[in-house]
Amino acid sequence: MGLCSFHAVDDSPKISFPEPPTSANHLFYIQRSNDANTVMYDANLLPNKRLNPKFPIDVYWIRYAEKGQREKLSAVQWQLAYGYKQHINSKENESVVIRLNAFQNRSLQVLSHEGKPAAITQIDGHASLLRKIFVQLEPSGGFIPKVRYIELFGITMHPNKHAVSERIYVNR
Repeated sequence: MGLCSFHAVDDSPKISFPEPPTSANHLFYIQRSNDANTVMYDANLLPNKRLNPKFPIDVYWIRYAEKGQREKLSAVQWQLAYGYKQHINSKENESVVIRLNAFQNRSLQVLSHEGKPAAITQIDGHASLLRKIFVQLEPSGGFIPKVRYIELFGITMHPNKHAVSERIYVNR
C-alpha cells in the first residue's frame, strides 16, 4: 500500500491518502477530503465467475483514520451516499449497470474485462476503467456534508490506454 498526497483546494487541509490494496475482484474506491477512510467496491462473484445477481458489488469501509479495519456501511451511509441501484443484464449475469446513490447522473457498467471484473464509465468523454473517485467536501461539515466537487480517475479503454480524469462541480 502506498501513500499519495492530494491537496485539491487551497483552503483544504493536506491529508495523505493511502492507496488501498487491490484484490482479484477489486473495482474502484472512493476517498473524501475530510479523512483518509476509504469506501471500497469489489465485484461479488459466484463460483462460476459471474456476478451475483442479488448482490453484485460488495461495498465496505477501510477505516484508515482509525485502525485500518474493515467495516460495513451503515444503513444511512448506504441509502444517502455509497450504496447503489442496479440493473442486471439478464444474459446470464454478464454485467450490471449501477448508479451510486449520491451521484446518479453517471452510470457504471460492471463486467468482465480482460478476464477481471471492471467498472466502466465515461470519464472526460472517454469510455474508461474507473479506478478512483475523490470527493471534495465543503469545510462546513454537518450531518450530511455538502460536496464541492467529485473527481473521477481511470484508464481509457482504447488501445492507447492512458490515465484520464474529470472534475465535476456540484451545487454551483
